[in-house]
Amino acid sequence: MTGSNLHTTIIVLSSSCFLAIGAYSYHKKKLQEVTSKLTRLREAERKGRIKAEIQVRSAIKNDEDKRIAASSAFYAQEGDVEENPLLLRCIGTIVSPFTKRMGTPRQGALAPHAKGYVDLNASIAPMETLSGIENYSHAWIIFTFHANTDVQSRSVKTKVKPPRAGGIKVGSMATRSPHRPNNIGLSLVKITGIDHKKKRLHIAALDLVNGTPVYDIKPVVPWDIPGHFDAEELIVPSWVSQDDALSKVSFTTEAEDQLNFLVKRLKLAPLYEIEDLDDAKLAVKEILSQDPRAAKSRGKVGIVSDPYTVTFGQILIYFVVVKKGTIQVVGMKELKLDDATFVDGIPLAHDGTMS
Repeated sequence: MTGSNLHTTIIVLSSSCFLAIGAYSYHKKKLQEVTSKLTRLREAERKGRIKAEIQVRSAIKNDEDKRIAASSAFYAQEGDVEENPLLLRCIGTIVSPFTKRMGTPRQGALAPHAKGYVDLNASIAPMETLSGIENYSHAWIIFTFHANTDVQSRSVKTKVKPPRAGGIKVGSMATRSPHRPNNIGLSLVKITGIDHKKKRLHIAALDLVNGTPVYDIKPVVPWDIPGHFDAEELIVPSWVSQDDALSKVSFTTEAEDQLNFLVKRLKLAPLYEIEDLDDAKLAVKEILSQDPRAAKSRGKVGIVSDPYTVTFGQILIYFVVVKKGTIQVVGMKELKLDDATFVDGIPLAHDGTMS
């Protein structure tokens, strides 16, 4: 290669490098400009989204404040100001065989074969919120006593007469009475399964009326059990600890045949299917052994011609106390609840048999 050609080649390479560097600088600058623009847009979008979220939260909070203010105004007495009010969202509803308050166990553990489930509101509590709960045996259900008949009262019941306390009066917060300053309940239940498709938490040993609104579910842990880690003893009044369950519940042949017929007709479905007949019968026994009659009727012996009644699912159960400590189920019939009058999910009347 001659000196002239070499010089020309160097000039060409230098020009190419210069052009390449210029192009790189140009594109780098453009990339920085685009990146900067996208960053500004993203920041603006983020600020806009945060602003929108703040506005939504503010609107929700304002709505809650208005509802709480209205509630406070309704319940305020003699100028009292309600402090730290709380508005809860219902996460689900109880489905149980207890269609009336009468006949619902006073404690779920007294009726271990009573079945039900929590029908979750997926918009408030998606099924993912229950992930892992199947690893626990029991749960606490926080709910409201929606079937109370005194919710519109401005006065607060300070003392009540527990049905099994022999007529003594104690403070409402010293009992499990549904009549409280806030009609919030806490119930211990057994977890029996989860249906992800139908969005249900299946439970047993429950004492909850059908249609009960649920506000929270919490797993039971060992620290909930007094004495589990120490020698501290659970202490309760004598009227709480006394065992006053009736010793025997029997079925007449006719009543047993009627239960079999009604279960086959799915009058207790979906809680008790055909294969669950024995569980349904045990649940009825457990409920009746607690003597669900009104307090003034307990201890009295009845006659077959004038039986007491209690509802269980779509079944009306007729029973009598034939002698002290013994109940006999004398008949059952279907309840057409579709034709009943309901208030808050509770049937009030049907052909004169439900009052």
